[in-house]
Amino acid sequence: MSTTSVSVFGDPSRIWNVPPEDVSRQATASLRGYVYQLHASAAAWLALRADDELYLEVAEDYTELLREQGAVDDVLKATQVKDTRESGAVTLNSPDVLNAIESLHRLRACNLGREVRFVFLTTSRIGQEWKDALPSGVAGLTAWEAAASGRDVEELRAALLQRTLSEELRTFVTNSLPEQLRAELLSPLVFACGAQDWRSLEESNRRTIMDLRKELQSTADMARRAYDAVFRDAVACALGPAPRCLSGTQLQACLERATSIAVPSSVAVDWLGERAALPSTTLSIDELRDLAESLIETGTPPSVGLLFPAARAAARDALLGAFSVEPLLTEIISDSAPASASLPDLVELSEKKHLIVGQPGSGKTHALWRAANELLTAGTIIPLYLPAGQATCWNDLEDMITGAAPGIELSTLFQDPRICVFIDSWSEFAGAAQAGEKRRALRALRSARLVATAKLADIDDGALKHWTLNLLPPDRVARAVAAATPGETLPPSSVIDLLRLPLLLAIHVLSDARSATTGDLLRQFHEHLMRGLPERFTEVLAEAVAELSLSEGRSYGRLVHELQTRAAKADLTDPVRLLRSLGTILERGGQAVPVHDLYWSWLAGRGLLGNAVAERAVGSLRTRESYALAIQAGGCATESDVNATVRDDIVLAAVLDASRSAERPMPALSEAFSHALADPRLAVRNRAALAALEGGRTELLRPALEVLAELGRSSMYPSEWKQALHPNALFAQRATLADWIGSPNSGLVLDAIAEDGGPEWRPWLEQVAADGRISWVEASATALGCCGDVPQWVRPHLDTVIASRAWMLRAAAARRGNRTLARFIAVEYERLVESVAEQNFGTCVELNRVLVGCGDDEVFGLLLSQFPSMRSRAQELLGFAVVERGSPWVARYQRVALATGAPHHHKLAKELSLEIDDETARAWIAAGHDEAGWRVLIARHGEALLPEMIGQLPPSFAGIHHIPALAHMHWLSNAPDTLIDEVWRRLGSPMQPKAMQDVLNAIARVYPKGIPHIVRFIAEQPNALPSYHLRQALLLYEDWQKRSGIVLGVKTADGTERAFPDWIALHSARSQWEDHFTPELLALSPELAIDYVVHHLDDERAAAVLNALRGTTAYSAPLLDRMLAVPALAALVPQVFADGFDLFPVEALQRCIGSNDIDQDSLLYRLAATANPMHRAVHEELIARVLEGTLKLHHLRYVADMLRAYSREEVLCIIDAAPHAREDCWFWFVRSVEAARGERLINEDGAVRHISL
Repeated sequence: MSTTSVSVFGDPSRIWNVPPEDVSRQATASLRGYVYQLHASAAAWLALRADDELYLEVAEDYTELLREQGAVDDVLKATQVKDTRESGAVTLNSPDVLNAIESLHRLRACNLGREVRFVFLTTSRIGQEWKDALPSGVAGLTAWEAAASGRDVEELRAALLQRTLSEELRTFVTNSLPEQLRAELLSPLVFACGAQDWRSLEESNRRTIMDLRKELQSTADMARRAYDAVFRDAVACALGPAPRCLSGTQLQACLERATSIAVPSSVAVDWLGERAALPSTTLSIDELRDLAESLIETGTPPSVGLLFPAARAAARDALLGAFSVEPLLTEIISDSAPASASLPDLVELSEKKHLIVGQPGSGKTHALWRAANELLTAGTIIPLYLPAGQATCWNDLEDMITGAAPGIELSTLFQDPRICVFIDSWSEFAGAAQAGEKRRALRALRSARLVATAKLADIDDGALKHWTLNLLPPDRVARAVAAATPGETLPPSSVIDLLRLPLLLAIHVLSDARSATTGDLLRQFHEHLMRGLPERFTEVLAEAVAELSLSEGRSYGRLVHELQTRAAKADLTDPVRLLRSLGTILERGGQAVPVHDLYWSWLAGRGLLGNAVAERAVGSLRTRESYALAIQAGGCATESDVNATVRDDIVLAAVLDASRSAERPMPALSEAFSHALADPRLAVRNRAALAALEGGRTELLRPALEVLAELGRSSMYPSEWKQALHPNALFAQRATLADWIGSPNSGLVLDAIAEDGGPEWRPWLEQVAADGRISWVEASATALGCCGDVPQWVRPHLDTVIASRAWMLRAAAARRGNRTLARFIAVEYERLVESVAEQNFGTCVELNRVLVGCGDDEVFGLLLSQFPSMRSRAQELLGFAVVERGSPWVARYQRVALATGAPHHHKLAKELSLEIDDETARAWIAAGHDEAGWRVLIARHGEALLPEMIGQLPPSFAGIHHIPALAHMHWLSNAPDTLIDEVWRRLGSPMQPKAMQDVLNAIARVYPKGIPHIVRFIAEQPNALPSYHLRQALLLYEDWQKRSGIVLGVKTADGTERAFPDWIALHSARSQWEDHFTPELLALSPELAIDYVVHHLDDERAAAVLNALRGTTAYSAPLLDRMLAVPALAALVPQVFADGFDLFPVEALQRCIGSNDIDQDSLLYRLAATANPMHRAVHEELIARVLEGTLKLHHLRYVADMLRAYSREEVLCIIDAAPHAREDCWFWFVRSVEAARGERLINEDGAVRHISL
């Protein structure tokens, strides 16, 4: 809102003048402040929990009385609201800030012994003090936040004493102990600066109510307008008599009044049937496309290719050829055959939420961005692309959307079935400290399709279907390298394997970089671009990036500041211009965006080594990747770095020491190895063994391997060993390894050799098998992974490997280089499937993995030549591999398989091939493969095919089980209104179940009138359809409702109007209970289902309904009471509340963990996905329980995951107070907490690491 004074007004031709002395009395600024305060008060009311209270203009602008779980007394939280953005930034010198500090002190003095908190909420941003600035140069309010979080308080104490304070406050600041000052003044006072303005706050409040529209059973428009009533009631309260209090109950009543409308249900159904269309708040297709284009454009990832404008045409063409094939995804699943798909395919699957996992440099970001472009161009779906790597919360991602489309209603957008949200860097989103933000995002996107990419999946991601992004096939990499560098000798297979990462292949092909390590390729890449720039700039940039990495931020402004500070010391001018000339780090939205995260990490590592700041870097585990890349590039640590880290992290110290290439480790490190390897605690010896391997200490290999064997004897398999076992380093010590192999956990070493070793291991594997150290089967399976072919000595054992250890072929399949093995399987496929694998489907899955991973066109051509003569089982199983191989092979096999009408080609028959022509498709229909044929025809001709399909319908459906033309109408994307009558008039008696199912599917393709027609029929004749068809109709209705935004209601006999899903579920429960489908119907209306379980159903039926809810249930005290009272129902608690434990009260969780009727292992697994510090009492009890019991690493990891959202100081207190301190189980537990949080919490002796400035 403008603060400009108005001195004239009215018709410009005959203006009215305002007296000069009255102009100054125009109170727009004051009005803006009052309006902002009221909107902020309304926001607090909307966020109020059920038992809390909100007081307006009592103590400060508004005050909340919070009833926190486990607390005896209320907590008073006062908020002072200031809309002062027009006045500039706020600092520690601002009168409003000093008044807020005084206000808190007075409140505490009037309420001694009780918890008081204070929030200073302002639209102004934090500024820098010019007068009495802090000696450190840090802004005073930033220093306040740091001191409140546990940093040193003395600088801030001195700064406060330089300001004008009341005598009482000055006395307290002067005399208080550091912890007292922090606990009683600094921590309770939060400066929430940079808040949104009143218009944005109003819009945010409206969106909050929009998010509640499902609970309110309101339309989007009514929910949006309901905020007017909320605001009105807040004003009335603020101006009303004492006590000026608002509660959660009053809010619920206000919203119910504002969203209610009285319309007879019969009128509503008729009207909706005629008017059903996209709601007015839904964007048009053109608006959606504009939004998607804007997000894709602003989120364009940096391209390595643009940094090499002078690259040879042959190199660019080679790279284009390598990247032209759509990358494949493989489902991450262990108990069945993994599916394969391209990224655009995911939006068509029944599962709506997907997570794509891949290592850094594997091309996840570019693959996701290209898929978004492709889908937008094709018009298949509207992709909303959101890069989340530097987002700190869900609001940041929402702001990306609202920034591209101001005024958009996000709750409506996320319910639009036309959109799919693409989120890049899901694993980096929000970070460990914001563990609840992912759950908040998933709640907001509960109705939307979601495709996300991540470096790794964690415990929060159980609701998403997981995929891995396949790396480039080795043969394609070799072809690209050969085409880009004609005349050069191809790199060895180890380098080709490295270049399967698209980032590294691009660097190799476009520049002169040649290396066998990632870090060194990044170094050469950087140096290529540095030509013509001052050499010293590399160190300046690296040190600046390292400083930002240590602060765990990527603010471009901070980067510029660090560059300028260091450039001045290095006598470099205009470092920002040098950075722009380099081109590898850009500014986007105030953030520094590197050409790739790996490049940023390498720069950070170089800066860490150059500055010798290991003592600061040891705390964050993220620095380990940076150090590794810098050392790969030739970086070398100093002795001071080794000495600084050896006590806190022996593994890091060993890595840094190894970079020095000294013959012997530093004395301090040697002493640490001696003590740790002799320690009676296995967890301590485990750390030393890992350090010995990571540091390449050959003299300690045998002791390290003995620790690995001891872990095996204890049935422990720590994940860190997988990355610590380096086959290249082990090969030089293969004699020592041969003497140890055969000990427990030998399989981990053999897996490492199979997955990362080279053909040099071939004779060693043969020898240790001949010596009886390992079996011929183990040696053969390992050789198939690392050798790239089938050694002669392996051939006699191939059948045994396949029959008994087929899972060991996964390494060969993943490395994709063993053509000889793939050809052997192709030649022998029928025999292997029928005789060797026998009826073991899992073995056949592993054979198919090898065919897809290692097979080329020659292999699949060979299989095709044998396909007609194969027996039916072999043909059926091979179809899975063919579908995974993809086009054009699917069509080639389909032409052979589906021409005969044989019924066993299930997988092939379900795949759509657009390469198939109409004649072939019609031949398939004639042969009996009608689904495959009709699907091709519909895909090619769409709605134009409908008259032909209608012409093939019989006059009556009565008594007919399968009607092909009717059954396959569901493949139509849309159908005209006339289809309803064409289908409906053919209903007869009796209707077969499948035919009726196909009728409902066909009518549902008529949008928008099809579903209202079905609803009207069911409302008029509720007993005409069995529960199976009612459930199907409900699922179709849900899809329609998400698309239309409209809720259809039905009036019951007593005059009550209910939403259609609730009405039909109630009818089925009361009138025609069916043991399987009635629980499924109730589960589609969770609140109704819970009410029925609590009040109306016996134990057996209650259990059936609870099983059908499948973990979607929110906390309900009556439901939990009902379940805990019956052992059979109590056993269902972990699965029923699987996604709801985060919001359980502490007392409820304590009842669950104390119940003998609940499987505590299952409950512990479910609780691991929660991270609520309000559950501290439960977490401490579980910690004590797992530490007292038998040592089980997975239990320790579950409890460790629960501590992700605590502050560092809180978690240090928890682990320090845990039982069995510094015993073996305690060490294992704390190391698991460190892994979950990504930070080092204790040193190698077990002492807690408190960080000080």
